[in-house]
Amino acid sequence: MQAAAISANDSLAVDVTGMQALQARASGGDKSALRAAAQQFESLMIGMMLKTMRETKFSDDDDPMNSGEGTKLYRDLLDQQWADKLSKGHGLGFADMIVKSMEKYAPPASVSSTATGTGLPTTSPVVPPPSGSNTPPVSPSGAYGTTPKASTPASSRKRAFIESLRPQAEAAAAATGVPADFILAHAALESGWGSREITGGDGSASHNLFGIKAGGDWQGASVATLTTEYRQGVPVKVEQRFRAYADYTTAFKDYAGLLKARYPAALTGSDPASFAGGLAAGGYASDPAYAGKLQSVIASVATAQA
Repeated sequence: MQAAAISANDSLAVDVTGMQALQARASGGDKSALRAAAQQFESLMIGMMLKTMRETKFSDDDDPMNSGEGTKLYRDLLDQQWADKLSKGHGLGFADMIVKSMEKYAPPASVSSTATGTGLPTTSPVVPPPSGSNTPPVSPSGAYGTTPKASTPASSRKRAFIESLRPQAEAAAAATGVPADFILAHAALESGWGSREITGGDGSASHNLFGIKAGGDWQGASVATLTTEYRQGVPVKVEQRFRAYADYTTAFKDYAGLLKARYPAALTGSDPASFAGGLAAGGYASDPAYAGKLQSVIASVATAQA
């Protein structure tokens, strides 16, 4: 009775050859292979459901008509065939959900290297040099057939920041013993690589790249602006006054004097952790993660110059 529901034309549910063919199609970028795989997965799920239903009984003695080993084997094979049959078409809907989910992440089908009809991978044409020239052939993609490594806008901006302020950083390094790269990194952290330099209300430059505040003992010019302070670990925006300088040379000189006067712990050792930790311990900033951020920017300075 049950066997009559399975057509003689149906393929065997456990079809090793079919699985191998599916794998080959998937490797070749066949989109239909995704649905086929999803249907196989649904078939496995239905098979597990049927198996669980079959096993829900007290003992084999409760089912004397189906307790023989031959009958059990036939029943298991029939369940597998039913599971495969039920998963075809729309099935129970599991395959459709799997396909919709996986299509978001499926890579595009691979493009054969024979698309140009040559049977070989496509390459940029090589432009021959002028007659009588000793210059090697050059590809449109770059010198000697290679594509030159392009600099990103961010890396170019960082290099420009470092190169323009290197003389002032070297002078501050000579006065404090702190490596110039550490000083440049500190300026980069406080100013966003120069993009967030403190300015006056009229837009005038303060040349204050280190975020040095204008305390009660400061006799020079100053500007007021909003800044982020951490109160009990929570960032809040407050207005503060900051020192303003005539130029960067004066600013770096004042910074060097500040380090020597207030942050002696940052001057000991020549490693990033000692410098950053000394500034944080001395209260240079209220950000609890300040030392780690400064060490990260120090590493960025080294990378930008590589």
